[in-house]
Amino acid sequence: MPSTATTTSPTPSEKSTPATTGGKQPNAALALGAAALAAALFIGMDASVKSLAHRFDALQLTFLRFAAGSLFALPLWLWFRTPMPARAHWRLHALRSVLLLMALLLWFHSLTLLPLVQAVAMAYTAPLFISLLAMLLLRERPSRWIWVALALGATGAAVSLWPEWRASNTPGGAARLVGLGAAAVSTVCYAGVVILARHQAQRDSLWTILLIQNLLPLLLLAAPAALRWQPMLATDMPLVVLIGALATGGLLCITWAFTHIEASRAAPMEYTGLVWAALLGYSLFGEIPTVWTLSSAALIILGCLLLMRR
Repeated sequence: MPSTATTTSPTPSEKSTPATTGGKQPNAALALGAAALAAALFIGMDASVKSLAHRFDALQLTFLRFAAGSLFALPLWLWFRTPMPARAHWRLHALRSVLLLMALLLWFHSLTLLPLVQAVAMAYTAPLFISLLAMLLLRERPSRWIWVALALGATGAAVSLWPEWRASNTPGGAARLVGLGAAAVSTVCYAGVVILARHQAQRDSLWTILLIQNLLPLLLLAAPAALRWQPMLATDMPLVVLIGALATGGLLCITWAFTHIEASRAAPMEYTGLVWAALLGYSLFGEIPTVWTLSSAALIILGCLLLMRR
């Protein structure tokens, strides 16, 4: 997922109250730039993971992602020394970590099977699933714009799925269908992560959440990853560290942006990631987006933008 799929998303409480500095609103252009930079960093992380996908399976890639994230999360937490959650809150942290683990495991599997821009386009359905889960679990009352947005998102997903379904009998066609399914289920898991974050961010700090969401999945994956471990080269390590740096940097940028500017102004910058996905997909993997993929992305993005009219 634009790996907002791979990190802590800004919660509604963070989005709704822009921070101020000395009573003055921060520079809006700077906040928009931070949001755009976050999108670029997350797509860069996805491209880095995809570049290792020809040698390692999704399980090992997911383990490496959390291990690399922990290299940054632990020192940051030790520096700020924010309090750990109360015992009663650990169950939700555990559930959120499991959902995040599943989201990334499925997301990285989809990256091994799909062109980067196609996977990213499917991941942009996340806000639609978040709204749907909010209606079902949080009893939020939907407006007519939400129903229109959901319809556009579903149409966009169908547009992406249709050519792959027709080509399912061709070489690689079935694998791409599996990749699209994995990306879709990953997005649903990620939506659950964000719904849980609505409660946690009001009690725990960014540094605490960052530490827990890296260490808990890392511990859960340690034994399964060891059983399927493939030998790594010394030249792989800089790329693994880069994955952790990009994920952490993207999180910090998007958090800063959403705490310094209204969500309705900063959120659309996430979709600049599609440009980076197309550029990196072409330059690194020789992938050329199809008309179907671009049309799918346009419908999904339009649906997500309509959500801001709530």
